[in-house]
Amino acid sequence: MAEVTYRPAHVKGEVRIPPSKSAAHRALLSAALCKTPCRVGPIDHSADMEATLNGVCAMGGTVKAEENGVLCIAPGTAPQSVTVDCGESGSTLRFLIPVALALAGGGVFTGRGRLMERPQSVYETLYREQDLRFEQNSAGLTVEGALTPGEYRLAGNVSSQFISGLLFATPLMEA
Repeated sequence: MAEVTYRPAHVKGEVRIPPSKSAAHRALLSAALCKTPCRVGPIDHSADMEATLNGVCAMGGTVKAEENGVLCIAPGTAPQSVTVDCGESGSTLRFLIPVALALAGGGVFTGRGRLMERPQSVYETLYREQDLRFEQNSAGLTVEGALTPGEYRLAGNVSSQFISGLLFATPLMEA
């Protein structure tokens, strides 16, 4: 076996750590729902991030790409009909379902790959308890109605995406 010698050396430079995709989705949506324009960055642009940004625009928000991030402007008046192409992003789907109910009284969500096969039973159960329409099939998911303020109970072992989605929607409800 060959002998290897390591000698200390001074290294200088910068290393850019890519932001967490999970945190970036949440930051973008938080900024998009603020009453004042907000900048978020750095953002690694990806198909999933674009799906979330396109979803914000579908709900009446505005996003402007900037060199190191995105400027988000909250929806003025949400459109009567919301259709969101979530691509293959489960985060986009789970975050925006309750937001669409709170802002626009529902929406239609589509996606690609196996996205529509992913379970949404947490929302389905909650929304059926409120007599909201919840229809999921291989072509997409449709929700309709108005979320009502109150107490929501979820099992502790569900994806945090369901909890985050509800947390994004609660300040948008009337009470």
